[in-house]
Amino acid sequence: MIIDGLWLGLRAAGFILLLQASGTVLFRAWFSAGLGASAAQDLRACALKSTLAALAVVILQGLLEPMHLAGAWEGIADPALRQLALASPGGVVLWLRFTGLGTLALALWRAHPGLALPAALVALGSFLVSGHTLIDAHRVLLLPLLALHVGAAAFWFGALASLKRLAPPAPDAAYLALLRRFSVRALWLVPLLALAGVLLAATLLPDFAALRRPYGLLLLSKAALFCVLLGLAALNRLRIVPALARGARSAAVTLRLTLAAEYALLMLVLAVTALMTGAFSPAG
Repeated sequence: MIIDGLWLGLRAAGFILLLQASGTVLFRAWFSAGLGASAAQDLRACALKSTLAALAVVILQGLLEPMHLAGAWEGIADPALRQLALASPGGVVLWLRFTGLGTLALALWRAHPGLALPAALVALGSFLVSGHTLIDAHRVLLLPLLALHVGAAAFWFGALASLKRLAPPAPDAAYLALLRRFSVRALWLVPLLALAGVLLAATLLPDFAALRRPYGLLLLSKAALFCVLLGLAALNRLRIVPALARGARSAAVTLRLTLAAEYALLMLVLAVTALMTGAFSPAG
């Protein structure tokens, strides 16, 4: 039980850190025209820290994977299990993440933006080489949906981390312009994220009864958290950003609080996803 809990905890940490690092790079690349030199440098430093932390988790996962396969602490010292773990589908995922994150760390450290984006995409691509979608009979349909779902989730998470980090103590014209640009793009990106998630669930779940089993219950929990996230996003777009544009100082405080709440909720969504996909099957 302790070993499984440690394995799932590292899995959740890996999801969160990888999506934050990659998502920050996606956000920085997409909104580079509206970022000043100082803000761009700040986000590069933030992305580098997340990347290094994610890389450390991946290395730790690789070291502990034999222990998880054995179900005992002694498995960590078994060379046969170590070789088996690194050659398994889970091992391929870790190798791909190590390659993507290692390259991303180098690109961010040496300030090579042209290399950072492909490296982030390689790291995100690790979600496509293992799991339930890859072995499902409808994988030709599911893999593009999963790619869209993961990419949109990473961008949203990275955007929240970036906007939270860059939020000024008082209304600021440049930050307000950045918020408006993000709001316009999120207006169609977030529904695509939701649609991809619904189609993935509808294809993977064998029937409605599966919603009463652990995988389905966690999926419903994830959907409920997502609805709360949509409510906070709508509050920001319809009430807080207009108040910020009017120069209301209280709106800046409220915005920082709602961004922090969205960020925390999305972290919880990723943790639920790690548990759902790591410990349970859609078929029950």
